[in-house]
Amino acid sequence: MIFFELIVKGFFIGIAFIIPGLSGGTLAIYLGVYEKLLHSIGNIFKEFKKSVKFLLPLFIGIALSVVLLAKLFSILIEWNSFIVLFFFIGLIIGGIKPIYDKVNDKPVNISSIISFVISFAIIILLIIGKTGSTTAIDYISIDFLNILLIFAIGMAASMTMIVPGVSGSALLLVLGYYTAIVSNVVGNLFDISSLLYNIEVLLPFGLGALVGVIIFSRVIEICFKKFYKQTYYAILGFIIASIIAIFFEIRDPSTAVEFESQIPIYQNLFTYIGDNIFSVLGGIVAAVAGFFTTKLISKTEFKKQEGEKNE
Repeated sequence: MIFFELIVKGFFIGIAFIIPGLSGGTLAIYLGVYEKLLHSIGNIFKEFKKSVKFLLPLFIGIALSVVLLAKLFSILIEWNSFIVLFFFIGLIIGGIKPIYDKVNDKPVNISSIISFVISFAIIILLIIGKTGSTTAIDYISIDFLNILLIFAIGMAASMTMIVPGVSGSALLLVLGYYTAIVSNVVGNLFDISSLLYNIEVLLPFGLGALVGVIIFSRVIEICFKKFYKQTYYAILGFIIASIIAIFFEIRDPSTAVEFESQIPIYQNLFTYIGDNIFSVLGGIVAAVAGFFTTKLISKTEFKKQEGEKNE
């Protein structure tokens, strides 16, 4: 039963790998598996059997989600990203209060406020960097230095997998490698003609991501043990700023067929609202639905965690 439950939770976390601006870490918190996920990854060599027992069904769920839903969400986002992404904005907002309640037992200190401000600012800087970036790399020449570079990018991307509110797609866009790695390699994974090149890019990227996940998960777990309140306030900063990041991903489907080519609505926000009133209303309804969905899930999971701690 627990194995199946973890597959389902992994399935929902996997959606973050598909939706622009959404963080898997955020969904992991809302589903009540975040701290255990960090512990299992960070201690995989010390507690191998126990860690694998937890991680295996979770990663099966993530893989199933990416394989089964990638095309569906791609079609939905191309059709109307306002409605789809507003649903996920609602999801994120719905889980903020239960997280805040976890650390609201004492007065807020200055270190917690600083943690919140710094994490919030990091996401805003990522947004600014992304919207201001004009150059993108399409192809990576395979040599020793570039292999090391791809490995380092994989490590950087791995941090976004475990830090709630931080989007891996946004980071790769800022670095200029989103097209080269996601669009041209992952998007053409089954293209036999480019199979060797895909492996040459994905292997160092995947190894970098694996090393990064193990290192960063251990670091964050230590932060939880020593600076529990400050760490959760930093997470709140990441999560709240990610709402802005997702909003900046919303695009006008009337400007192009493919999502990547569509013009972001923030460039002509009031014109878009005036011309797409039904989409805006649909987005509001979707956000409300997302809000109550997460509110119900996160409350249930946090109560369950508290019950386990008291046993």
